[in-house]
Amino acid sequence: MTVYYRSRRVVITEKLVKVRIDRGWQLWVIAELNGFSVVHDDPPWTTGMWALGSSAIVVGLLATQLGGWALPLALVVFALATAVAIIERRRARASSCSQLQAGYKGTGVVVFELPRPEFDAACRGLIRAIERNEDAKS
Repeated sequence: MTVYYRSRRVVITEKLVKVRIDRGWQLWVIAELNGFSVVHDDPPWTTGMWALGSSAIVVGLLATQLGGWALPLALVVFALATAVAIIERRRARASSCSQLQAGYKGTGVVVFELPRPEFDAACRGLIRAIERNEDAKS
Protein backbone atom coordinates (compact mmCIF):
# COMPACT_ATOMS: atom_id res chain seq x y z
CA MET A 1 0.00 0.00 0.00
CA THR A 2 1.40 3.40 -0.98
CA VAL A 3 1.96 5.92 1.83
CA TYR A 4 1.54 9.55 0.74
CA TYR A 5 2.27 11.18 4.10
CA ARG A 6 3.62 9.92 7.42
CA SER A 7 4.29 11.67 10.71
CA ARG A 8 3.98 10.74 14.37
CA ARG A 9 0.34 11.86 14.37
CA VAL A 10 -1.00 11.22 10.86
CA VAL A 11 -0.50 8.53 8.20
CA ILE A 12 -2.15 8.93 4.80
CA THR A 13 -2.27 5.94 2.45
CA GLU A 14 -4.10 5.47 -0.82
CA LYS A 15 -7.25 4.27 1.00
CA LEU A 16 -7.06 5.50 4.63
CA VAL A 17 -6.22 8.45 6.84
CA LYS A 18 -4.94 7.25 10.22
CA VAL A 19 -4.85 9.85 13.00
CA ARG A 20 -3.27 9.18 16.39
CA ILE A 21 -5.63 9.93 19.27
CA ASP A 22 -5.30 9.36 23.02
CA ARG A 23 -6.58 5.79 22.90
CA GLY A 24 -4.90 4.61 19.69
CA TRP A 25 -5.72 5.44 16.08
CA GLN A 26 -8.76 6.97 14.38
CA LEU A 27 -9.27 5.60 10.85
CA TRP A 28 -11.00 7.49 8.05
CA VAL A 29 -11.78 5.85 4.71
CA ILE A 30 -10.83 8.41 2.06
CA ALA A 31 -13.60 7.31 -0.33
CA GLU A 32 -16.21 8.14 2.35
CA LEU A 33 -14.88 11.66 3.07
CA ASN A 34 -16.38 14.58 1.13
CA GLY A 35 -16.82 18.34 1.35
CA PHE A 36 -13.37 19.17 2.68
CA SER A 37 -12.75 22.52 4.37
CA VAL A 38 -9.79 24.03 6.17
CA VAL A 39 -9.86 26.11 9.35
CA HIS A 40 -6.70 28.02 10.27
CA ASP A 41 -6.27 29.15 13.87
CA ASP A 42 -4.10 32.19 13.14
CA PRO A 43 -2.90 34.26 16.09
CA PRO A 44 -4.46 37.73 16.45
CA TRP A 45 -2.68 40.64 14.81
CA THR A 46 -2.11 42.19 18.23
CA THR A 47 0.44 39.52 19.22
CA GLY A 48 3.64 41.35 20.11
CA MET A 49 2.22 44.74 19.17
CA TRP A 50 2.27 45.99 22.78
CA ALA A 51 6.07 46.24 22.58
CA LEU A 52 5.91 48.14 19.33
CA GLY A 53 3.24 50.55 20.57
CA SER A 54 4.96 51.35 23.85
CA SER A 55 8.27 51.86 22.04
CA ALA A 56 6.63 54.24 19.59
CA ILE A 57 5.39 56.32 22.52
CA VAL A 58 8.87 56.37 24.09
CA VAL A 59 10.49 57.34 20.78
CA GLY A 60 7.93 60.11 20.27
CA LEU A 61 8.51 61.54 23.74
CA LEU A 62 12.27 61.32 23.46
CA ALA A 63 12.32 62.85 20.00
CA THR A 64 10.51 65.96 21.20
CA GLN A 65 12.44 66.35 24.47
CA LEU A 66 15.94 65.17 23.66
CA GLY A 67 18.63 65.97 21.18
CA GLY A 68 22.12 64.78 20.46
CA TRP A 69 23.00 61.15 21.21
CA ALA A 70 19.67 60.33 22.94
CA LEU A 71 17.62 60.51 19.75
CA PRO A 72 19.60 57.78 17.91
CA LEU A 73 19.37 55.67 21.08
CA ALA A 74 15.59 56.06 21.08
CA LEU A 75 15.47 55.02 17.43
CA VAL A 76 17.53 51.90 18.25
CA VAL A 77 15.03 51.02 20.99
CA PHE A 78 12.20 51.41 18.49
CA ALA A 79 14.01 49.21 15.93
CA LEU A 80 14.57 46.51 18.57
CA ALA A 81 10.90 46.60 19.53
CA THR A 82 9.93 46.22 15.86
CA ALA A 83 12.23 43.19 15.54
CA VAL A 84 10.76 41.63 18.70
CA ALA A 85 7.22 42.16 17.38
CA ILE A 86 8.08 40.48 14.06
CA ILE A 87 9.80 37.52 15.75
CA GLU A 88 6.91 37.10 18.18
CA ARG A 89 4.39 37.12 15.34
CA ARG A 90 6.31 34.45 13.39
CA ARG A 91 6.67 32.28 16.51
CA ALA A 92 2.96 32.51 17.28
CA ARG A 93 2.05 31.68 13.68
CA ALA A 94 4.36 28.65 13.61
CA SER A 95 2.74 27.23 16.73
CA SER A 96 -0.85 27.80 15.55
CA CYS A 97 -2.82 24.76 14.41
CA SER A 98 -5.01 24.15 11.40
CA GLN A 99 -7.90 21.71 11.06
CA LEU A 100 -9.03 19.67 8.09
CA GLN A 101 -12.79 19.20 8.29
CA ALA A 102 -14.93 16.99 6.08
CA GLY A 103 -18.26 15.25 5.81
CA TYR A 104 -18.19 11.57 6.81
CA LYS A 105 -21.37 9.53 6.31
CA GLY A 106 -23.49 12.67 6.55
CA THR A 107 -21.79 14.10 9.65
CA GLY A 108 -19.25 16.91 9.88
CA VAL A 109 -15.98 15.70 11.42
CA VAL A 110 -12.47 16.97 12.09
CA VAL A 111 -10.23 14.63 10.11
CA PHE A 112 -6.99 15.92 11.67
CA GLU A 113 -5.48 18.95 13.39
CA LEU A 114 -1.79 19.76 12.98
CA PRO A 115 0.65 22.68 13.28
CA ARG A 116 0.81 24.76 10.11
CA PRO A 117 4.00 23.33 8.48
CA GLU A 118 2.90 19.71 9.05
CA PHE A 119 -0.67 20.51 8.05
CA ASP A 120 0.32 21.77 4.60
CA ALA A 121 2.40 18.64 3.92
CA ALA A 122 -0.40 16.34 5.12
CA CYS A 123 -2.93 18.09 2.86
CA ARG A 124 -0.62 17.64 -0.14
CA GLY A 125 -0.40 13.93 0.67
CA LEU A 126 -4.19 13.67 0.95
CA ILE A 127 -4.64 15.45 -2.38
CA ARG A 128 -2.25 12.97 -4.04
CA ALA A 129 -4.18 10.04 -2.51
CA ILE A 130 -7.52 11.42 -3.73
CA GLU A 131 -6.13 12.03 -7.23
CA ARG A 132 -4.75 8.48 -7.28
CA ASN A 133 -8.20 7.08 -6.36
CA GLU A 134 -9.87 9.18 -9.07
CA ASP A 135 -7.34 8.01 -11.66
CA ALA A 136 -7.93 4.39 -10.64
CA LYS A 137 -11.70 4.80 -11.15
CA SER A 138 -11.30 6.09 -14.72
